[in-house]
Amino acid sequence: MNQISLQNRLLLTATILLVFFLGMTGLALDKAFQSSAESAEMAKLESELYVLLGAAELNQYGSLDMPEVLAEPRFSVPESGLVAQIITGEGTVSWVSTSALGLVLPPFDGLQVDKSSFQRLPVSGESWFGYSYGVAWVDAAEREHRYSFRVLESPEVYNQQVAKFRQTLIVWLAVAALLLLLVQLFVLRWSLSPLRQIEDEVHQVEKGLRDQLNESYPRELNSLAGSLNLLLANERRHLQRYRNSLSDLAHSMKTPLAVLRGAAESENISSETREVIENEVGRMDNIVEYQLQKAAAAGRVSLTEGISVLPVVNRLLESLHKVYRDKSISYSVDIDEDIKFTGEQGDLMEVVGNLLDNASKWCRNKTSIKVSKIRTDADTHDRLLFTIEDDGKGIAEDRVELLLQRGTRGDTQIPGHGIGLSVVREIVSAYGGRLSIARSDMGGAKVEVEL
Repeated sequence: MNQISLQNRLLLTATILLVFFLGMTGLALDKAFQSSAESAEMAKLESELYVLLGAAELNQYGSLDMPEVLAEPRFSVPESGLVAQIITGEGTVSWVSTSALGLVLPPFDGLQVDKSSFQRLPVSGESWFGYSYGVAWVDAAEREHRYSFRVLESPEVYNQQVAKFRQTLIVWLAVAALLLLLVQLFVLRWSLSPLRQIEDEVHQVEKGLRDQLNESYPRELNSLAGSLNLLLANERRHLQRYRNSLSDLAHSMKTPLAVLRGAAESENISSETREVIENEVGRMDNIVEYQLQKAAAAGRVSLTEGISVLPVVNRLLESLHKVYRDKSISYSVDIDEDIKFTGEQGDLMEVVGNLLDNASKWCRNKTSIKVSKIRTDADTHDRLLFTIEDDGKGIAEDRVELLLQRGTRGDTQIPGHGIGLSVVREIVSAYGGRLSIARSDMGGAKVEVEL
């Protein structure tokens, strides 16, 4: 979820809200239309009932007479969907329209005088609309005769109207949703364009195409751009000042060490003193070299152009061929040309150079190096896995941690200062990487470095 872009997050949220809002709007409009259609149906049935009232006549026997031909012809046509019924005050059926032929009408208990009722009633398994009204006639003898009129109509026309309305409503809501989504997408792209611009400029800084970001952003992002520019400037000044100080330190130590070496060669001192001086001077050389290499590992510089790994490895192998020409070492290289290291070239050469040098020193006649990408969701750049193997004697598990310590050597008979692996570990740690040593399938050591 965290990998979803801001634009997609906002668009997804807006889409969910839009669907919910339009869904509720469509539901409300559908309910309103149904209510309006039912009101229209009631008004129509009411008018039909009044037509029946106008056509009914009370005869001399106190019974209602209905004409054979009514104003509404549907009452005279079976299965027309419009039915009329009249009952007396005692609940007996006085008259039923011809259109009721074949239908099972629901019970009708009648109504009080001047009372009306509109409801859905079951007719032959369907829910019909029904409108009822109670009336009273007074004959010439001042006797009151009560009747209840009821008009029933099939919901077929009503259902067709509702279905047509829903279809039209869905089409227009879908069109409205599409238009709103397009507008939202345009608004989001326009609103988030400063973020895309600052991302593009950061990538340009990474590739070395520019030194800093523009500061002509909206108020909310302008301070961020200014802070990044300040960070870039401080990083460059700090790194340059650090390297200058290291260079000055290296030069200032050369003369005292040279004097001490010269004094050790003097004939006026004993051999025991000379040996002590030489040992201490060698130790000081080791310490200075170690500290200079450690400090030169500036750590990962995220805003820099990637460095192609293969050319660096090839240059190192050319040098190692000359250094170990007597061993006739066969080097195997498995590195794609597009693999790049995001960091300092000096750090890359220190790590790969030390590991290849150690492998060349301890191998019999074969050494291999492989570099592959490790893609992780948490990183902007690909992590690299360096694997260096040899066919030597290997390293015992109980000596791995010891060899990673400064000044510890695998064999004191072979020249070296014993700081190579410790420098590699310091650089790997500065980059937040991982260093491991295991047994190789070739028989020797297998060193893996993840940066």
